[in-house]
Amino acid sequence: MKYFKITRTWMVRAEDEPEAFRLVSTDPTKYLDSETVARTEYKRTQSKTGWGTALRDQLTGSDNKR
Repeated sequence: MKYFKITRTWMVRAEDEPEAFRLVSTDPTKYLDSETVARTEYKRTQSKTGWGTALRDQLTGSDNKR
């Protein structure tokens, strides 16, 4: 399986942020400034909680309790 990071940037002239979001949401292609696609590797975030971490902490002696 391949993973891709897609980044889009819109450029819009507006009085405030809510108006800018409203304008872009009504017609996103009109205000699209740039779009990039990059192939990337999937990186699953390491969980800091759960039984796996508790077991590792017990085995290594680093239970982080003070």
